[in-house]
Amino acid sequence: MKKKILLFGMTLSILAFTSCSQDSNSTTAEAKVTSNDVTATQKMDNAIDDVSLITDNQYEVSEGSTTGKSTENYHSLLPSCASVSDLGSTSSVRVLTITFGTETSACIFRGHSLKGQIILTRTVGTTFPKIITVTYHNFYVNENKLEGTSTWKREMLGTGDNLHPKTTFTMTGMTLTTTAGVYTRNGDRIREMTAGFLTRLSPTDDLYSTYGTFTTTHPNGTIFTSLIESTTPLVHKTACSLIQIPMPFPVSGILKLSKNSHYATIDYGTGDCDNLAMLSIDGGTATQITLGN
Repeated sequence: MKKKILLFGMTLSILAFTSCSQDSNSTTAEAKVTSNDVTATQKMDNAIDDVSLITDNQYEVSEGSTTGKSTENYHSLLPSCASVSDLGSTSSVRVLTITFGTETSACIFRGHSLKGQIILTRTVGTTFPKIITVTYHNFYVNENKLEGTSTWKREMLGTGDNLHPKTTFTMTGMTLTTTAGVYTRNGDRIREMTAGFLTRLSPTDDLYSTYGTFTTTHPNGTIFTSLIESTTPLVHKTACSLIQIPMPFPVSGILKLSKNSHYATIDYGTGDCDNLAMLSIDGGTATQITLGN
């Protein structure tokens, strides 16, 4: 009789443990998106946005207009601690190597600490779209290492006063290594210059709209999907990056960050240069958050 009672008790314990484990796993899988998730994803957003801006700008400085090279009509956004070389270029292939800082000191760009090299490779020509392969050599953003290969495609839209560039930054297995682990990103970020193209010597009136869909895999294996609709793009003002305390964050637009059946919505405001946004979890009441590095 005692054996039966003991066996029955063990069976209940096993069932209870199994049930708890399943509930725990289910809870973990269905956990809500948190402000920490948003902050972690933002680190990679900042790194990718820096690289796409640098790629765009240095293409313009090195190539210029839609019909050929014009190096004197474009303003370089690179700080004095960055250098550009075209070693390895040929008559058919252009290779630009952008070096930030030194082995012992970093370079400040838009308030971010950059160190290492970004290498841009493309076929020489005057027809559009332009395709550039972007690779990285010991490249760090705020001590976080960015690695992988991405593709940059530049198109020209409109005519006359409405002429402006649109670039698609395709990420395939790009990684950002932080103290928390490795984040991996795949997908497309489309970046359209909506103002300032006709005044390229003055960057203060430049406006960029970014939209697209991409995924970020966090160190624990959780996959987050970022969706930015073209109707509510993230808008960046170059002028915000040039103030005494740089604010290289979107000034408006909405980003939806999803994980399983849960999501967070980040609203970046109505156009002010600041580091504030409104965060809503699963459609709940929005609260103010501070954007950081």
